[in-house]
Amino acid sequence: MKTKQSTIGISKDTVISEILEKYPERAMMLSEKMMEFGIHCVGCGASTFETLEQGVLGHGYSEEELEILVKNLNKIISEKTLTKETTFKTFSLQLTDKALRKVSDIMKQEKKEKSTLRVSILAGGCSGHTYDMEIVDKPIATDLNFKQGSVNIAVDKSSLDYLNGIIVDFVDTLNESGFKFNNPNAHKSCGCGKSFR
Repeated sequence: MKTKQSTIGISKDTVISEILEKYPERAMMLSEKMMEFGIHCVGCGASTFETLEQGVLGHGYSEEELEILVKNLNKIISEKTLTKETTFKTFSLQLTDKALRKVSDIMKQEKKEKSTLRVSILAGGCSGHTYDMEIVDKPIATDLNFKQGSVNIAVDKSSLDYLNGIIVDFVDTLNESGFKFNNPNAHKSCGCGKSFR
């Protein structure tokens, strides 16, 4: 008796948030595909426990539509990486002193001082794109890597055009607290400061 081996990377049982975690080098394309389909759970609190099947069927889509989405997502992760020539020499992303201190504090609290702050853009949020910052043990091979102060920074290659010239600040006032993104490439930003178009 032959056992059927599954080579599928993403199934209907995959938790939505794990899709982007498992394939960070394809996160932008994967999140765009899910948003285009009508699944806006990317970045939503429900995505941390909801499977793709629960998200799709819960939003009123059919089993057939779920199968099409799973097939399209697997197509994205199986495509060969396109080597788009990007001039890294002209790229600029800067963290203010406050933002650097906050990132360093977070890394120290999590005992990850030697880790890397990875910055990328995902499809989602109320304006179309959302900023994503995470502390990772090591960056993706295709990331642009540099150091500012004592912080190692990696930028997702597919996000370079969206993040070029950006200044990341940290604010902590009575009205708001968190990282703020001053993005010269944004045509429109959401009031929350975490989403742009």
